[in-house]
Amino acid sequence: MQENTADVFHKIYREQGWHSEESVSGWGSELKNTERVIRELPGLLRRFGVSSMLDVPCGDFNWMRHVDLSGIDYTGADIVPDLIAQNQRDYASADRHFMQLDLLKDPLPERDLILCRDCLFHFSHADVFRALRRFAESSARYLLTTTFNYRTYPRNADIVTGQWTPINLEMAPYDLDAPLALLIEGSNESIMYGPEIGIVPMSDRCLGLWDMASVRARLDRPGA
Repeated sequence: MQENTADVFHKIYREQGWHSEESVSGWGSELKNTERVIRELPGLLRRFGVSSMLDVPCGDFNWMRHVDLSGIDYTGADIVPDLIAQNQRDYASADRHFMQLDLLKDPLPERDLILCRDCLFHFSHADVFRALRRFAESSARYLLTTTFNYRTYPRNADIVTGQWTPINLEMAPYDLDAPLALLIEGSNESIMYGPEIGIVPMSDRCLGLWDMASVRARLDRPGA
């Protein structure tokens, strides 16, 4: 029987399961892998008129603390209470807030944009759709989330929540419309596929920006 989602990620946090020496949130949160996101995210937010955002999961705030969020009301949320307590103590301010939240169960605060980076690829198909429904039920105008846009490598395996697989949200079973914008992350990480394919750089790892109306429309179609 699969563990409760909260238990899965609490265990990973306690056991340092993402294996990074810099960030308990994993290699994807290291500064060398987020340099381009740190530089380009502010411009993307300004371009689409974002004045408030929910970052879920926010993890340990290792890279986001370097992003220029001037004029944006930021809320970071995570399922791990120890991370929220630490972030609130170290980084909270008048326009920067932190809260404990299970995005598969809890109501989401009203924000213009939901950022869900490096999360959905740790979910089973069922949990990805549960998360998308939570996002769609919110008042957010935009969803900014991780997607791998190459189609020539294996994508979208159905995993047990807590594992990981590269996902392309435009491919089955998700079949989202093309995003409004792509922020190519410039990650230094690679995917180890095994002897038949070998090691492939994450050159196509992106943050895709979707109009939430298109996500809602997808969830109204069969297969969601």
